[in-house]
Amino acid sequence: MVYKGSKEIRYIKSVSKMIVPSMTAQEIHKEVFEDIKNLRVKLDECRNDFKNAVLKSSRYPFTKSYDCKTREKRNFFIVDFTAAKRSNWKNPIFSIYGIYSRPEGTYAVAPTLEMNIISIYPPHFFQRYRERILKDESISNQDIIRKYFKNDWGFMGAVVNKDFESVYYCFESNKDEKVSFVAATSQGYCFGEKQGDINIIKTIISEDMLFENQKSIFYKLKNEFVKTNKDRYGTKVDF
Repeated sequence: MVYKGSKEIRYIKSVSKMIVPSMTAQEIHKEVFEDIKNLRVKLDECRNDFKNAVLKSSRYPFTKSYDCKTREKRNFFIVDFTAAKRSNWKNPIFSIYGIYSRPEGTYAVAPTLEMNIISIYPPHFFQRYRERILKDESISNQDIIRKYFKNDWGFMGAVVNKDFESVYYCFESNKDEKVSFVAATSQGYCFGEKQGDINIIKTIISEDMLFENQKSIFYKLKNEFVKTNKDRYGTKVDF
């Protein structure tokens, strides 16, 4: 099974009680990785169901999502399986993410299992995703999050230099906000901050927001992203 991490990474009919507002990012990391282990039986059931769905489908790539709840802690996750073609039912792309709430809004957290990393997406990120990528005010916050991860194929990142930083501050007004990396994704360019084994994904911009003199510094990232996903998944992922 191929893991689509935050896809170097992948919830839910109600707000999760998995993570409480008082938790630090490191405590969230520990909670996520400990509780995911309790989904093994449920994931096997989902995988068998996905196999049957893939073999019946006539359109590819084929993706199906499953809402999962851990038995003891009652934590909720969304699990996505994707088959780029019919034969991939044996080795689907797999992703998982959770949603939690704080007073300022709804967050998502996506673990990269093989690297022991989590990526946290604050409410501001999804606000920008709604405004700049989807341009749709009618969708609920949870559906916005589901849509983002359904269309997410990971990212190709680079350390932020002065050129990338100037683009970030061109579109974000908070000059005190720190960013340490920029990433090409299937839906645009993301900026974030790395804190050890935790990525905070702060905002997203679309390619058509860039001025002509800004585009060149992003194209190398984009081309590397497309090539890496072609090699990894055997299909072209572009935006």
